[in-house]
Amino acid sequence: MARHASELGRALADELGPDFTQKQLGAEVVFKHLDPELVQRHFSWAELNEILTRGSVEPAEMTLYAEGKHLPEHEYMVTRAGHRVLDLTQVFSLMRSGASLIIDSLDRIHPAVRSATDDVMRIIGESTSCNMFVTFDDSRAFDSHYDEVDTLVVQVIGTKRWQVHGPSEEHPLPEYGDSDPRHCPKAVLFEKTLEPGDVIHVPRGWWHTVRGGGASSLHLTFALARPTGYDWLRWVAHQALHRVEVRQNLARTGTAEQQSQAEQLVAAFVNEAKNLTVQDFFDAARRGAGGRDSAGLPWDVLNTRPSADSIVELATVLPPLLDIRDERTVLTARDQEFALPIAHHAACEVLVRERRISIGELADRSSTPVAAVSVLVSALLRARLVTVTDRLAQQADSWRAS
Repeated sequence: MARHASELGRALADELGPDFTQKQLGAEVVFKHLDPELVQRHFSWAELNEILTRGSVEPAEMTLYAEGKHLPEHEYMVTRAGHRVLDLTQVFSLMRSGASLIIDSLDRIHPAVRSATDDVMRIIGESTSCNMFVTFDDSRAFDSHYDEVDTLVVQVIGTKRWQVHGPSEEHPLPEYGDSDPRHCPKAVLFEKTLEPGDVIHVPRGWWHTVRGGGASSLHLTFALARPTGYDWLRWVAHQALHRVEVRQNLARTGTAEQQSQAEQLVAAFVNEAKNLTVQDFFDAARRGAGGRDSAGLPWDVLNTRPSADSIVELATVLPPLLDIRDERTVLTARDQEFALPIAHHAACEVLVRERRISIGELADRSSTPVAAVSVLVSALLRARLVTVTDRLAQQADSWRAS
């Protein structure tokens, strides 16, 4: 498994331990504690203020909630010079009145949070995103509710009061489930005021009631989108697209015709499903695993080879699959196979294991000439499997927590 990119990712992996994913994820509430200073190195009031000062959080999304209600955008957004931007006077006025600020997909705009989010994905092995919640006093954004994904909550600043009630039905989905707050179970299974550094895992479908715990609260929620049986069924249906009966138009009239077509579709799906397993689904997802479409200028355009001091980093969140076939080294990622000379295999192994390393160190560890490693990195760069930066760029990136 590749190394983690951030201090927070490494700390979470150590604190959660090897049994979390196999035994506790999705099955029970888990409480852990991290060093508050370490957590706050990944996000702070200063960085939130910088984001809000821009006037826009795109491509992330910002919303305000109060007492379970989504406040309409026109109450805190204005048009200036043809662009929709935040009206911070209105934002802060609403927050003084009890509104909570939420930034969905914070990982899309903040490098340190992005690195930590990708690390959580490496720990769990599932798609992950990160949302941020800011609450003041004892306000609450939502009524008692459950999430349709497993979550990992990290309290960054201030305190927040949590009650976890457990599930009212098994394994709800966005497409299926009763989310009426009146059906929240009365019993409280876990209750605690989270403080900076505290971490809590809440399984999918477990109701919780959350309120601000004092003057202010800022926490990050990592949403873990784990595949379900519904996802497998949809994947099987997609695999059946080569069957003409699946692609043809449905009959709008004629009871006999409709019944015959339905029987053909059921048969086509069942025949396809018989030849596929759940592991086939996971294997296909692993082969297609990609990453964020990161820019690495000037190296993305330059024709010159990167030097020994340049830093190469895998662009895929999960390590590419590495294999040897027909005397060639084959890297599989993004649903593509990249065949390379067998002489590059040792360097590929080190890169997949280390994830981020200088070209010179990669050459040393793989006993490969620097020039050959530079050629390899250039090829992987063109395939969008890696990014390349120089050491000065790494030092200048103040938002990166590595």
